[in-house]
Amino acid sequence: MTTTYMFDKSNRTNIMSMQRQAISIIQSFFVKFQTLVGKPVFTVSADKAVVQLFYMGTATDTLTNASIAALGDALTRCFGRTVELRLIRLNHSALDSSIFAQYLTANAGKYSFNRILDMLKGSLPTVVSEGSVDDSTVTPTSHITGVKIKLSGRLTTQRSGPRQTVQAGRLGSSAKGQFGTVDYSKHTAKNKLGAFTMKVWISQQSR
Repeated sequence: MTTTYMFDKSNRTNIMSMQRQAISIIQSFFVKFQTLVGKPVFTVSADKAVVQLFYMGTATDTLTNASIAALGDALTRCFGRTVELRLIRLNHSALDSSIFAQYLTANAGKYSFNRILDMLKGSLPTVVSEGSVDDSTVTPTSHITGVKIKLSGRLTTQRSGPRQTVQAGRLGSSAKGQFGTVDYSKHTAKNKLGAFTMKVWISQQSR
């Protein structure tokens, strides 16, 4: 037997509202664990919602089955249907552009822009087929070829400059060809000099 579900404009609008609420729930949950989260990927059907999420943080070991179950219950109430949570823990911020942009803004109060670039040199990870990082026993099927970072605004760690300041830097090379992809995100934060934004482009080559 085949069951067909029809989704009109009102259905799509309702699902988008649910997703915005779900993002707020997820962010509020993980901030308690000093954890950075990427952009959730939602797959919603008539009776189930699948939420896939990358996360990284120093306190993620404190996550328990009970706390994750509480998050699942909150999301189930949000979507009004069964929720399947797929949480993927990352070992390096550069594996997800959203997490990377948040990580850079979080450390912008400690280091200058040029110092941040210097610290990233030689530290970009390699993603292999099993999803682990820097595993020399496996031939990589996908790897980061380069990172571009652009800072708009002023950092407190740098000398005084004009209010409208843009700095950019690149490590490695851009992805090219049909097997190349670019993951882009930006994140805005504030310091005593005003708002500043970190934009990141992560280039990956699958072969």
